[in-house]
Amino acid sequence: MDDNQTVDFWLLTTALMLAGIGLIMVYSSSMYLSMEEAGDGMYYFKKQAIRLLLGLCAMMVLTKVNYRGYLKIGLFLLCLGFGMLGLLLVQKHYSGRTVERWLRLGWIAFQPSELMKVIMIIFLASALAKMGEKVRDLKKGFMPLLLAIGMAFLLVVLEPDLSTAGFIVVIGFSMLFMGRAKLLHLFMVTFPTLGVMTFVVKMVPYMQKRVDLFLNNTGGYQVNQSIISIGSGGLFGVGLGNSTQKFLFLPENHTDFVFSIFAEEVGFIGTTVLLILMFVYVMRGFRIASQAPDMFGFLLASGLSMMIGLQVFINIGVATKILPTTGMTLPFISYGGSSLLLSFIATGVLLNISKQGNYERRLSKEYGMRLNRRSVW
Repeated sequence: MDDNQTVDFWLLTTALMLAGIGLIMVYSSSMYLSMEEAGDGMYYFKKQAIRLLLGLCAMMVLTKVNYRGYLKIGLFLLCLGFGMLGLLLVQKHYSGRTVERWLRLGWIAFQPSELMKVIMIIFLASALAKMGEKVRDLKKGFMPLLLAIGMAFLLVVLEPDLSTAGFIVVIGFSMLFMGRAKLLHLFMVTFPTLGVMTFVVKMVPYMQKRVDLFLNNTGGYQVNQSIISIGSGGLFGVGLGNSTQKFLFLPENHTDFVFSIFAEEVGFIGTTVLLILMFVYVMRGFRIASQAPDMFGFLLASGLSMMIGLQVFINIGVATKILPTTGMTLPFISYGGSSLLLSFIATGVLLNISKQGNYERRLSKEYGMRLNRRSVW
């Protein structure tokens, strides 16, 4: 891409294509469910279309907001995230529900744990960029950041939502690694963390059941129906809108298992195209990170790209029975406001980093400015 371009054209185009595919698949996969629940075959489609427009607006705004401004509010965002997760636990207590993941504030409902993914990335990127080599100090650098990750893990586990909690830990440890924390320190906390996660699985019955089904290679009804759906697609699929599994045979067919319906309707060829688009998105994100004008931009872009890529891997891994069942959505494709907004937030920030990088490289060429990616601007 030419350095004079305003934003990364390929990332933007890929994101829009994925969002378009997602909107089509929400309509196709939820048509029958919409008729059953709302008497309107386009009920979920209409809601997702509105969320798509809101996501696009958020992306456009974030594209214009200089990403370096997040350096100043990383800690504030972390406290805000902890506050939302705390409110969710209070809501859970008074509602009497055993599982509560949606924070309801009037007519607004969202998943704080989804937003916590981005918040943790912004916080760690800003903290690591400011710390520099100090992160290699166990007490003054590494432990405070580990404490923040641990607190987020605990609050999300109490929902309970181990998959998202574990996801935050993986992203957090990865960013500590990219921020040049000592490998010894990371190894020191890895095994105790795995021990805690194993303990949580054994304490929560539905989590233990999911793991047992996976280890016994039985998968359970939902995963087995997913495999049937994917296998039915063959090479070219049964045709868009012609899935049989969406007639309530496959639960969550428009959310967590939308990939299965997609594979059934468009087949191996269509699925390959989708995977290529996802790969292009993630690779462009890492390319933006590699060309970021400072350490903060590098860490922020790397974290966001890793977040999208890891979600794709986990969602498709569950649908194809290579991972235990989780509640992880497929970015841009699955139905859901929190998931879609999260994907567009990540895209907007990545586009702004590419925009700033292109602008400053042009200045460097024209006026001989020297850019230092390791510095904090």
